[in-house]
Amino acid sequence: MKKESKLLKILEYLEANEAKETRSYFVPSLWLGQEQGASAPVETNPMTFFKEAIKEITAPTDSNVNYNYSLSKLRSDVHGNGGDWTYFSSFYNIFPRLTTAYDHDNDGHVGSDYRMDITSSENGFRETGTLLKCIALLKYIRNLGCNTVYMLPITSIGEDGNRGDLGSPYAIKDQYKLDPNLADPLIPFTVEEQFEAFVEAAHMMGMRVIMEFVLRTSSLGGDWVTTNPEWFYWIDRNRAHEYHSPEFPAHELTEIKKIPKGGGFHFAPSAEYRSLFKKPPRPEQIKIEDGKFVAYTDEGALIIPGAFADWPPDDIQPAWSDVTYLRMYDFPYEHQPNDYNYIAYDTIRYYNPELAQPNHVNRPLWDKISGVIPHYQQFGIDGVMIDMGHALPQPLMEEIIHKARKNDPDFAFCEENFDVTQKSRDAGFNAVLGHEWRVTARDKRDGIQRIVQDSNDYLALPYYGTPETHNTPRAMMRGGEPHCRISYVLNKFLPNSIPLIHQGFELLEEWPVNTGLNFLQSETDYYSNQRLPLFYKSALRWNNDHNLIGYIKYINSIYNQFGWMLNNEYLRGNENSMTIHYPENSYDSVIGFERFDPWHLDHTVLVLVNTDFHNQQDFYLNIPGTNNGKYWDFVEQKEYEFVDNWVSGTLQPGQSIIMEIRKLV
Repeated sequence: MKKESKLLKILEYLEANEAKETRSYFVPSLWLGQEQGASAPVETNPMTFFKEAIKEITAPTDSNVNYNYSLSKLRSDVHGNGGDWTYFSSFYNIFPRLTTAYDHDNDGHVGSDYRMDITSSENGFRETGTLLKCIALLKYIRNLGCNTVYMLPITSIGEDGNRGDLGSPYAIKDQYKLDPNLADPLIPFTVEEQFEAFVEAAHMMGMRVIMEFVLRTSSLGGDWVTTNPEWFYWIDRNRAHEYHSPEFPAHELTEIKKIPKGGGFHFAPSAEYRSLFKKPPRPEQIKIEDGKFVAYTDEGALIIPGAFADWPPDDIQPAWSDVTYLRMYDFPYEHQPNDYNYIAYDTIRYYNPELAQPNHVNRPLWDKISGVIPHYQQFGIDGVMIDMGHALPQPLMEEIIHKARKNDPDFAFCEENFDVTQKSRDAGFNAVLGHEWRVTARDKRDGIQRIVQDSNDYLALPYYGTPETHNTPRAMMRGGEPHCRISYVLNKFLPNSIPLIHQGFELLEEWPVNTGLNFLQSETDYYSNQRLPLFYKSALRWNNDHNLIGYIKYINSIYNQFGWMLNNEYLRGNENSMTIHYPENSYDSVIGFERFDPWHLDHTVLVLVNTDFHNQQDFYLNIPGTNNGKYWDFVEQKEYEFVDNWVSGTLQPGQSIIMEIRKLV
């Protein structure tokens, strides 16, 4: 029996109530496909706006198909060993609460100061982002050339210790529940129903959905605390002021830091630090006082401690206010003094072998964690990004992947790992975050050249091709528009890159979402006093008078002319399908590469970029087989003439060249 379509039920409601709606609802003209000139607020009827968006999505679809299956299930596909459709993907990364936030009543700010619901305007519109608005944004995302929507966590958010006025999406209250604030009150459908409709709509448009999960932490006020307190660490409340990441003597640190490479020795934190931790209480011993969980036991009043950065071990810092680590192993408490019932590198990341034994597994917790992804596979999601997946116990990660792939053999797993290694591939992952965002931000020229050079080596799996993430400075902040343009060209044409547009990149957004990675200390200090979108209600600059959308679409149109050659199963991820060029007379600022089919070397695509964002650079380049040919640059619409296999020219700051080359070989 075919499952009832939530998307069509929403459409029915919108059609039935369209004439009754009298409120004005403003949306950015970009959401309506109006890309000429500056984006501006456009007045609409909200029912009409969403009705038309959904009608356009559903019109060409088959009413007999259940689109709440993954796209691979709908197509009966399995890519590679499962999930390797990532090689043929282009991602758009959304944080729904931020991405579709907008001043819908046009009063100059998002939401209100009304304490009962600061996300909504005075006339009742939810102005922070919602899943209904994400459905309406799908056409915009697809028109940017993206075929996969990658969502930051959308699960329910805890309140204890929350940062900002909305809290971090990484402070997860319950992995099995969605954030109710992502439901749009314009329609009488639950957040789960609206998410089901979102996945369905994406699949109708031929797009996939990836969710991000954080599986080793919980908010301090998580729902699991009162049902399963043994899944958490507890400390003496009277000594809470002593709690911070543990300190180790220098000689121990030397050995501990060798552990990630397979060497060194494990050392436990000091006995004084370990004595902070107490045996978990029973559920009936837990009370709520001032919005916080407190347990009263024979050992006194206990509280759950906050998490801290787990590596390196000498990064001493206070605990975070909103999240804690889950207790993956249950070691017997009578084994004093080194009982492993504490938070440190050897219990939450690089697990001590004595602890990480099958008989110490916190089995009910592992079952709960490994059931999260199958729960959301019921909505039809296509893949997941696992935040710090390499820090989960390896057997647990194997269970997670096995259960998901048992349901869907082509389900994709992406890993938040900065290194592109065979180890991630062997663990079952189909893509990693990679390090482009890091190396290109520190040194534009050397960083960009490193990314090109890395692609000429064997890479075991693809990486996220993006100069920014929600945790890093914006590309506009570091290198301006030239950096954004060059990054997009490279990520579109390199063989191992998954082109990823982080929300707002195309709008030339400068304001960061969070300050987790790659910020200078002075920048971190500054933004610590600002309203960062990861914690506060905020909106992208949808009304910006200048953006990169037209350029992105133009580069996509150039790429699509060669897609038959560059985007087939033999060339994606094939380091033998490119050659790097280092032109002369360019002060090392111009770098280029050719992409080609190794079996047809007479037909290539040449990409050249000037990594100097301030000065024009001359170049002089030799490409054997070009002879005295004339070739067209698709970017600047200009012809270049080769003389005896040599070509010369001048590139403006940040300029790119893309040519189709026909050779005599």
